[in-house]
Amino acid sequence: MPWYCAPGRMHPLIVAFVAVLVSGCAGLTTQKIAEQQDRLNRIPADQVKEANQDTGTGISAPVIRDFARAEPQSSAWAFLARGLDAANPQAHLLFLAAAKRFLQADRSEQAAVVLTQTQGQTAEPWVLNQRKLLTAALSLTENVPASAWHLLADTEDADLDNGQRLMLYDLKLQSLFAQEKHQEALALIRSLPLKDSVSAEFDVLLRRVFDRLLRLTAEQLDLLQLHPDLVQEDRAWIDLARVYGSAGWELEVLRQELDAWTAENPTHHATPMARGLWPETCALTPSSQLALLLPMTSSFSKAASAFHDGVTYLHERERPSARPVIKLYDFGTDLEAVGAIYKEAIDAGADLVIGPLGRDAVSKLLADSKLLVPTLLLGPEDGRSQPNAFFVDLSRRVEARSLVTHARLRGLKHALVLHSPSPAHRVAADTAITVWQQQGGIIADTAVLDPQLSDYSAIISRLLGLNQSRYRIEALQKVLTDSLPVTVLPNIRQDLDVIFLFTDRGTARLLKPQIDFHHGGKLPIYSQNTIFEGMSDVVNDLDLEGVLFSDMPWLVRQTGRFGRSTEASTTLTRYRGSAIDRLFALGMDAYRLGCHIPKRLDRPDWQYAGASGALSIGIDGRIKRHPDWATFRGGLAELFEPVISR
Repeated sequence: MPWYCAPGRMHPLIVAFVAVLVSGCAGLTTQKIAEQQDRLNRIPADQVKEANQDTGTGISAPVIRDFARAEPQSSAWAFLARGLDAANPQAHLLFLAAAKRFLQADRSEQAAVVLTQTQGQTAEPWVLNQRKLLTAALSLTENVPASAWHLLADTEDADLDNGQRLMLYDLKLQSLFAQEKHQEALALIRSLPLKDSVSAEFDVLLRRVFDRLLRLTAEQLDLLQLHPDLVQEDRAWIDLARVYGSAGWELEVLRQELDAWTAENPTHHATPMARGLWPETCALTPSSQLALLLPMTSSFSKAASAFHDGVTYLHERERPSARPVIKLYDFGTDLEAVGAIYKEAIDAGADLVIGPLGRDAVSKLLADSKLLVPTLLLGPEDGRSQPNAFFVDLSRRVEARSLVTHARLRGLKHALVLHSPSPAHRVAADTAITVWQQQGGIIADTAVLDPQLSDYSAIISRLLGLNQSRYRIEALQKVLTDSLPVTVLPNIRQDLDVIFLFTDRGTARLLKPQIDFHHGGKLPIYSQNTIFEGMSDVVNDLDLEGVLFSDMPWLVRQTGRFGRSTEASTTLTRYRGSAIDRLFALGMDAYRLGCHIPKRLDRPDWQYAGASGALSIGIDGRIKRHPDWATFRGGLAELFEPVISR
């Protein structure tokens, strides 16, 4: 039992105040027991250290140090509860795990309180170093990168284990980039020990450097290139970012420029990465036929046109010797004709089919037809998969699964789910609840948002536990009488880690400020990408401050190959600022997927950084897509990256 819940340990008045400020002793103990069941059965090799005492079997017992990494499913509150029960030095390790998990959840206030608990109480080197690293991460979370750098610069990597060493360099890079000290970041990555340059962890750092350079505009890269302290290796980084940013969708131009870069920099740290960026030549030939099955004359005509334009845009940028013939087949609104039109395309010599577009059309084709050639289906699988079927699923169900998986990877466990009553939002919410529970999460409560309401105070107060908090304060005031007035801000229930919101943009803009007003604004809040259409509305989107969502890089990134100025091709800008811009991006990626499918067995590890996300193909034919994560800050949608990602 936590120390503050034990009877007889504190003066009754202090216990009463703690009961007001801390939400429920019994609940915390129950949570601790449940969380202990989530502990991993196996401990990663790089997370253990031999114990000083022999266990009697001739093998030293492993001791977990970084509990947050060893137990990815456990929440910050679980680590905190266990730490309050444990004795030192175990308690310190658990407190550090709680602080790390709070930082992963972007809850800096709680992390700061927990880190204070570990201050100056031990001289054990690992604990001291871990606390210093987490304190630096806290400074970065609070947007004080100079303070973070001061702590990190004073940390010797020789005293760190592998996980801490990776965190040290990662935090150093984040600090330098946050201070716009790009040259120093390049010097840091250049100076890393050679033994680290071949590790998988080092690859993470390389990709962070490259990704941050890609976020610079062409003008910023040109200015950085003039820095007097740059060496040739640093300039090569800048050249690679410029090449990929300017020629990213010009496939043949990109191949030629990447070939030239790798020939000039054969031993550069980024050379393996540059080879991975090289777009493979389309497996289809000029004699091949690629059939597009789209509802061009239907209520989905705008979406179909955007998808078609995305396919043809990238097709025109392929080298002529690897450019297949594209034939468009319109099935309009006649779902009964989908099978016949598919057969027509096959009879006409189609070597690969992209489409049909839409859930019902995909379901109808699978029910009525045998897929005779590789077919990229633009809709969800309904259990009737068959050979030659490849699925691109952009349904709200998939998005809901992505949201909850992302939250669980951050160690969040207890969730509120709020959704509008529409069928689409209800399906997404039900999917999120099911997957959350399958992944070990706990649903604290759910609520349906009445679209006729504009004031959700009653619902929010109930869900956040403010009513119970108010009752406790009133009960305490009765005990103390008017001679000792109680002034306490209501506390939301402590078992909450995250809120999932499935609704439209208008309702989200109404709801988020009310959640903030009722003291719940510091909880991570996830929503669908229906709250964003590619162009920020600074004034109105201030109401969505801090809301997290997943979306395509095509919409949330604005520089490099994703930069689209008003002077750019009208094909690239035609759909900008509307939801169907996602279909244009999907069309571009569908073309690249179609080009790869015929030779997928030769490249089982194939990955493609596309306009809709990072793509790969599973052996079951499902297309895996990893989107970008974004959040609203100051009314603008920005890429979201927790300071500590794992």
